[in-house]
Amino acid sequence: MRRGLTTYSCGAGMALALAALPVAWPATVHAQAMKGSLVGAVTDSTGAALPGVTVLVTETQTNRQTTAITNESGFYTVPTIANGQYQVEAELEGFKKTLRENIRVDVNTTVRADLVLEIGELTESVTVASEPALLQTDRTDTGRIIESRQVQDLPLGFNRNFQGLWVTVPGSSRPTRPHSEFFNPQDSLEAKINGQSRMSNNVQIEGIDNNQRTGLLTVLIPSPEAIETVGVSTSNFDAELGRAGGAVTSVTLKSGTNQLSGSAFWFGKDDAMNARPYFAETKAPTTYNQFGFTLGGPIVQNRLFYFGDYQRTNDDLGKVHRLTVPPAEWRNGDFSSAPTTIYDPATGNPDGSGRAAFSGNRIPQSRISPIAQRLLDLVPAPNLDAAPGQINYEATAVREKRTDNFDTKITYQASPADQIAWRLSFMRPEIFDPSPEEYGLFGGPSNGGFNATGSATTWSTTFNWTRSLSNTLVLDTRAGLSRYHNIADAQGRGLRSSEELGITGANLDDYTSGLTSINLNNGYSNPALGFGGSLPWDRSERTVQLASTLTKLLGNHAVKIGADYRYNRDFLLQTQDNGGPRGIFRFTGAGTAIPTDAAATAGVANTLASFLLDQPNSIGRDNRVVDPVMIHQALFTFIHDKWQVTPRTTLDLGLRHEFYTPFYAEEAGGLSNFDPETNTLRVAGYGNVPSDVGVEKSFTHFSPRVGLSYRIDDRTVARGGYGATTIPFPDNKYAWDNFPVKQNNQFSAPNAFQTPGLQMADGFPAPLVAEIPDDGIIDASDPALLNQGYNVVPLDLEEATLHTWNVAFQRELTWGFVGEVAYVGNYGDGVLSRLQANAGMVLGAEDAGRPYFERFGRTAESRVWVPTTSRYDGLQVKLDRRFSNGFLMTNSYTLGKSTDYSNDNAFISTPADRERSKGPSAFDRRHAYSASFVYELPFGREDEGLVRWLAGGWQLAGVFTAMTGTPVDIDMSGATLGAPNNTQRPNMVSEPRIIGDIGPEQQYFDPSAFEAPPAATWGNLTRNGSGVTGPAFVNLDLTLAKRFAFGARFLELRIDSFNLTNSPHFNNPENTLGDADFGQVTGAFGERQFQLGAKFVF
Repeated sequence: MRRGLTTYSCGAGMALALAALPVAWPATVHAQAMKGSLVGAVTDSTGAALPGVTVLVTETQTNRQTTAITNESGFYTVPTIANGQYQVEAELEGFKKTLRENIRVDVNTTVRADLVLEIGELTESVTVASEPALLQTDRTDTGRIIESRQVQDLPLGFNRNFQGLWVTVPGSSRPTRPHSEFFNPQDSLEAKINGQSRMSNNVQIEGIDNNQRTGLLTVLIPSPEAIETVGVSTSNFDAELGRAGGAVTSVTLKSGTNQLSGSAFWFGKDDAMNARPYFAETKAPTTYNQFGFTLGGPIVQNRLFYFGDYQRTNDDLGKVHRLTVPPAEWRNGDFSSAPTTIYDPATGNPDGSGRAAFSGNRIPQSRISPIAQRLLDLVPAPNLDAAPGQINYEATAVREKRTDNFDTKITYQASPADQIAWRLSFMRPEIFDPSPEEYGLFGGPSNGGFNATGSATTWSTTFNWTRSLSNTLVLDTRAGLSRYHNIADAQGRGLRSSEELGITGANLDDYTSGLTSINLNNGYSNPALGFGGSLPWDRSERTVQLASTLTKLLGNHAVKIGADYRYNRDFLLQTQDNGGPRGIFRFTGAGTAIPTDAAATAGVANTLASFLLDQPNSIGRDNRVVDPVMIHQALFTFIHDKWQVTPRTTLDLGLRHEFYTPFYAEEAGGLSNFDPETNTLRVAGYGNVPSDVGVEKSFTHFSPRVGLSYRIDDRTVARGGYGATTIPFPDNKYAWDNFPVKQNNQFSAPNAFQTPGLQMADGFPAPLVAEIPDDGIIDASDPALLNQGYNVVPLDLEEATLHTWNVAFQRELTWGFVGEVAYVGNYGDGVLSRLQANAGMVLGAEDAGRPYFERFGRTAESRVWVPTTSRYDGLQVKLDRRFSNGFLMTNSYTLGKSTDYSNDNAFISTPADRERSKGPSAFDRRHAYSASFVYELPFGREDEGLVRWLAGGWQLAGVFTAMTGTPVDIDMSGATLGAPNNTQRPNMVSEPRIIGDIGPEQQYFDPSAFEAPPAATWGNLTRNGSGVTGPAFVNLDLTLAKRFAFGARFLELRIDSFNLTNSPHFNNPENTLGDADFGQVTGAFGERQFQLGAKFVF
């Protein structure tokens, strides 16, 4: 009998029924606001308030009009208004008509446009053409508006992704591209903002969620030519915004106007225009071409408009793979040249003591595993001269990607009171990312073992309807549907590579085809052979959203109420733990070392010797049983009051409630939760186990919001606020990773010096047959189940709460600049991190120190979500100038500090002492500065004819970034700690000296500052606690463009440079004490590239 599905089906039905109520729904689940608002005060020449003034607001490109009436205090409000350029006209009997022009309203902004009426006849008029300043007078959130001109004119790296401009937002880390080419073929970027995980950010497009469920990725990246505005809000959002701790990014696409307009564009680059990577011997062949068009205009003048765009990207990216492979002279077992001693694991005691060294440091040929030898024959020989453990192999390969995307948008002024918009967007990248040719179809360390083919198809559509029920009552209703389908297949799909090489039981079917992963630690590039454990996969997400807000103007109050609903169906066919479907064999130096020889334990030679002797330290395999589907729903409600207390004071008061259903299985058997206290698995939908495995529902997520804005004078604003926000469950790891949904086999050795009882020669045991009892409770004491790793979902699992606050002072300066100084802080309460609950909790006790070993004989992982805390404090400074007289500029500086317990909600590294994992965030940078500018060069402006045509129209645009380095987390082998699944860190015996040398066998910092602690003893370092930070990041991207005008049309030719100065961007130094390259910087990225471009705009 299945339980729980009925409850949630009813909940969904009630939510859908509520959607029919005109006052029910706000804008969207993820940071709903997709429009702005306009406020102002109308006074006479003495400053007295004028009630009853008719205020006509007109969008100048479509003639779309909205009317407001000033109240008894002379205030007017247009609570919801689309992106655009506006003029505001005020009229009252006995006064001259006053018109204010050039008012720009962007997404998620509140713009103030005050007017002064002069006594006179209505037939007379006064026009004010000055543009409003950038002062933020009526909101308390922080962030930035990125205008269309910035998106289109600034050099955009990462294949022209608008998310690269997050770097211009105070509090943001440098945007980077995460994950493999296949999980992220759309080239979504990530940024940590105000100390929050990347999964705490939310991106929406036209008011609808545009995220992969966990927040790891943005699923659809629109063409920059189609973007009108990007609004980034980073702290103290209004109550209608939610589900974001870091940033809410709202993307609005262009709309058609009364004027037919459009563009055709092309951008291209190749390796001939690129610099050679800093450490590489050669450049890889690269070809990039992106082209497309936009078109927009009227279908019916002043009423019905269309906009569309299409973009095609042919991206063949050359990659230089610099790897560490086993030295040729060691591959036959002759380690006479090795710097460490090779000990015979067939001698001595089980704890590794008493082992005898091999004579002459040579392993007899009769002892070498034939499987290991066959595998080594597939690994290319070194082709670079290097010391053992250093990069000694370089090869190139070309990743091929073809991407199509388009957008269609229709806007309709159905009546003076009704505005309707519909959008349809599509994106599909297809990708092939191979190994270097010498690895053939056997995977290997290039791309981290992700040598595969794949694609991702995304459809997204939105329907928006805004209805003015009266001058004081406005309803916004929104509906959205999106579908995201991502697949990837390993290069070795269909081959029985493992079986043919002697590893039996690996290739059971097509899904498990290809080569098993072989990992060699202590400095080798991994997997040494084989494919990433995540391959293959098939993921499909479908999201439905219904949302609405109702805004009522009551005197000096603008009150919004709303609710929103989201339904997400997530199908995931993937196994990614412990080597995935083909399995993994892990080899360490301890297999041929002794406990008292730390150099041998960490020795690169000893690791290879362990492999040659077929002495793995652990073996894993993760295979599917069923293809699970997980459902998740959310229902949010809010109320927000924007109160104009005085003409200079605005008070925001809001309350938001967020309800998330626990994840539940669509079908029986789709989820399985592990109870470590009873050593049982509880299978959803069987017996008395509900479809959500019994996770409790929480109705307590209330988030108050309060903000105060005060205009000290017409050029100075002081703002401050506090708000709480809920951060939902942040990861894929849930109850669909357990038996019988998956079989996650783990075979761990009793200590670091032994094997787990299985070797490559033994192969993998046969998978279990999933027999689920009627009551849904499986006893995990069966020997075949004891060695499986399980996820533990606490039944009282709660979403985290982030408390945020800020105080800001903003001042209008000369030459059109506006400066702002803000203190921004937040505190995360209940931030979820993962904990290995069955880790060794007693130092030196090995498996005996595992909590569930003595009770059940269990040594495998029990991964549980636990609440932790986080803290961020930042001084954030902005100096901005809106585009005027040919010049735009932004400046952002942040002095910040961020602390947490784990990286991106990952594992706490020291389960036996959690506080040792608290430290600076992995992305923490003490100082960060960025500047962007667009400058129309003044040449030729005063000339005529051909001289003006040639000398005029030149433009420079650029983005400059400078940031200090991130922490280097010094660690070491945990072989002598005697506490499995804990990260050991060394003793810091002196302040580490930064030498600053770069390259193999060159020290970035002095390694003598760190020493191994005695056995079964923590080192005195904690996570990220060494004080060592990596190299700083300095970068300049610059664009030079020339526009040739043909009346209102123009042709633009441009050259974009990325890292114009070719400043090396170095990776952090190697952080593991004992590795051959400890303390050395051996990687770099971001070499200079040039890109040519052409646009024709009409």
